Amino acid sequence: MKRTLGLIALVIAIAGCASTGSSSPVTAAAAGSPSAVVATSAPPPAPSAEPSSTLCTTHACIAEDAEQLKGTAAKDNSIMTKVACYKSTAKEVVSGEYTVHCEATYSDDSVWDGIATVQVSKGNVLWEPTQAISYGDGG
Repeated sequence: MKRTLGLIALVIAIAGCASTGSSSPVTAAAAGSPSAVVATSAPPPAPSAEPSSTLCTTHACIAEDAEQLKGTAAKDNSIMTKVACYKSTAKEVVSGEYTVHCEATYSDDSVWDGIATVQVSKGNVLWEPTQAISYGDGG
């Protein structure tokens, strides 16, 4: 059974790399599905008057930010249980927007290749699955 996956958006607070010790609260939502919102217990950070130049944009940070898609629900309600992004594939496509190739494993054991788009200045991560590697058990 071929899974229909839409664009999944993940709203994240990108204040720096997770490896620097900062932890960001994560809110995820499947595009077109406003009831599919998942939030952490931490409150969202207060808006900052700091310039955006403090945001981490190294390839490692872009890959780490994209891996925060873990826990996001797809339209078929399967959950991303593992997301591995390859920092060597990170590239800036327009100012403040980066893409990185990732592989996502879902709760139904399906595995998908795709492209994560990290919108650093907006604090968003978008997921576009490109190809099924395996379809798993179908739920």
